[in-house]
Formats: sequence, C-alpha cells, structure tokens
Amino acid sequence: MSDETPPTTEADDAKALVAQVFSDSADTYDQVIDFFAPFGRALVEGAELASGAQVLDVASGRGACLYPALEAVGPDGFVTGIDIAPGMVEALGAELAAKGIANAEVRVGDAEALEFADASFDAVLGGFMIFFCPDPDRVLAEFARVLKPGGVVALTIFDGDTPSKFLRDVGAEIFGGQEEPRASQAFDKADVLDPALVAAGFDQPVGTDVNERFRFESADQMERWHRSHFARLLLDALDEDQLGIYRRRMDEHLEDLRDGDAFVLPQRARVTTAHKP
Repeated sequence: MSDETPPTTEADDAKALVAQVFSDSADTYDQVIDFFAPFGRALVEGAELASGAQVLDVASGRGACLYPALEAVGPDGFVTGIDIAPGMVEALGAELAAKGIANAEVRVGDAEALEFADASFDAVLGGFMIFFCPDPDRVLAEFARVLKPGGVVALTIFDGDTPSKFLRDVGAEIFGGQEEPRASQAFDKADVLDPALVAAGFDQPVGTDVNERFRFESADQMERWHRSHFARLLLDALDEDQLGIYRRRMDEHLEDLRDGDAFVLPQRARVTTAHKP
C-alpha cells in the first residue's frame, strides 16, 4: 500500500482557495454593512418553510439564511448549517453557542458530497453559493438526494451585475485583461440555473427578483466591506501603487453612487425555488 498523498485536482485547489479566503474573512464577513442578511430573509420567505421543518443551509457563512430559517421553523424545527470554510463554521458556531440556540448546528461540509442520508431534509437553502462550486450539477444532484419528496430547494443568485463588478474592472485595468471566467460562474444566470435544476429532477423553478439598497458613509467603509468578502482576494494582491489606483477609482465610483452626504449602492438578486416531486 502506498503512503503517497494523491495529487490534488484543479477542483480541489479551487475549493481550498474558497475555504481559505472565506475563513480569512470570517471575522468581518457581513459585519461592515448588513449586506447578505436582507437577501437571506428573502430566500427564507421564498422557501415558505413550515413550522417544525428540518432545514439544511449550505454555505451558511455568518448565518444570513440560518437565523431567519430558525425563526420560520420555530422551536420544533432544526437547521443544520454547513460551510466549506472552517473559519466561518467556528465564528457562526460560537455565536449559536453564545445565544444558547439548541435547534441549530453548523459544521464543515462540501456541497458536492453531502454527508447526510437520502431524504433527510424538508428544505435546502443556498445563499449565493452555487456559482462558487466547481461542479454545480453535482451539487444540485446532492440537494435532490437529501431532500424529502415534496421538499424545496431555494437558491439566491445575482443574475446580472454582482457587487464585485467594480473590482473586476479595477483588476482588469491593473493587471491587463479579464481572467477567463470559471465554468461554474454561468450558474449565476437564471437561464443556466433553471434548466439545470430541472435536469437534476426538480419541478420547474420559480424566480423572484429582490432589490436592495446599501448605504456607505465613506470610501474607507466601502474598502473595509470589499475586504470582508471574497473580493479581498484582489485587494490582498495589490502593492501600494496599485492600491492607489484602486482608491482613485473608488472615489470616482462613489461619486456615481452619491446620495447627499452618503453613497447608496443598489443591488438586484434573484431568489429561485424549486420542488422535488
């Protein structure tokens, strides 16, 4: 028997990067502004969770979907959160313990290989996560597997410009050209996600637009927000001169968002729900 460690694949490397970046962001994730929570509430509302339901929250982060799901299922329900980033699991787990919440748990887990039995849950929630997964079709198949008949999957996608569009444009200016998009990024579009859900065995999905507006008081606050989520991957790679370019472009960007003494960022997302027959 060989003791050699199997070589990692490109998908393994992609998952490791996501896990590391989100672990590094865990302390400030969704703490600079309340960005993901409004979309999490909309996702839970779209899922129409019943009192007493058993719910799986995938890519639970700091609880944007988990907390409203707990309110929806009540004391007789249970919410299991998984996240590929150990730092996120540690932060959210500590919050749940500090709040004395007994009907929720969070653990490290991979959406492409769920460690749960078939037909374990009444609902699966996934907030802005499907397009990070190297194999989204496999993820959807896993969601179908762990759902009970009649169960619902509810996902949020941007289905258009993301909060990172400005940063991608700055990165292209600094480094020259855009990186080739990951194949999974196509799943951030309704016309890709909806037929993939049907192919995975779900009924025809239903989509609902959600529009939010986020207020920033300063360029410093927006930079801290950029550093609090996956966009920090770009900022961590910039030297001082490049950071100067980013900050100059930020000032221009904020002027486009000016609303009196503050700056308001509009953001659209799409809640997609589908049922397992």
